[in-house]
Amino acid sequence: MQKYRLWFVLVPGVVLIVMVYPIVKWYYYSFLTVHGVVFYFPWTDGDAQKLFIKIVRGLAFVLLFLSLDTVLWQKREKIMKIDELQLAVKDIADHALLSGHFLFKLYQFAAKKKIVFDLKVLDFFQYVINKIAAHNPRVGLIEEWEYLKQLMGMCTHRTIEIKGEELVPSHIWNRSVPALSLMTWIENAVSYSPIGRAIPIVIEWIREKDATIFMVRNRIASENKNKGTGKGLELVNRLFEPLKEDRVNLAYRIEEEKYFVVELKFMN
Repeated sequence: MQKYRLWFVLVPGVVLIVMVYPIVKWYYYSFLTVHGVVFYFPWTDGDAQKLFIKIVRGLAFVLLFLSLDTVLWQKREKIMKIDELQLAVKDIADHALLSGHFLFKLYQFAAKKKIVFDLKVLDFFQYVINKIAAHNPRVGLIEEWEYLKQLMGMCTHRTIEIKGEELVPSHIWNRSVPALSLMTWIENAVSYSPIGRAIPIVIEWIREKDATIFMVRNRIASENKNKGTGKGLELVNRLFEPLKEDRVNLAYRIEEEKYFVVELKFMN
């Protein structure tokens, strides 16, 4: 890019230096005169040097402007690339932390015998490990949703209800989300909800006129009310920050002082 910008300055500069003097002289002292437009003194022998000096000054100003524009553009381009690199590194770092946190939570479930291992469970663990190894911060929503349903099938020690999946428009499924983010909310809901299957964790898709909302709602166990939202949610929140530009908004709230709600809104 810098090479092309340099040529963009040099080539017009050379062309102007070579061609501008005869063109200007012809235009003012031949072309306009033929058409009856005369607003200058007649050409004399000493005018060639005066005209040349004026042209050089004008070209110098143009070249100075182009040079400054090139320098400023290069500086701005460098800043943009640094910002993009920093954001990419931050996304990868946050995703790696989230992946490790999530994998550790799954291990805890397995150690407490809350997950019965079979081929589907092993496939799920392999998927999570692959995401950690690939350093892929974002995946398609449909992919995250399919593996989230696998996770829900593994959590047999909780009741999880799904509502409104049929309401999701096809174009929303093509949106991207941070890998393992939706699954982290389910892990969090399972970890902080009351033990047993009596009180369900509700996952609901809500269709609005200008948005589609993914919502997770779980009862907070009394012993967990003062433990905060957990490290996993903090990491997910950081990963969703860049997605605000893609019209994806994330919010957490407490309802009735006993329900924790995650609301992810995809604007149309």
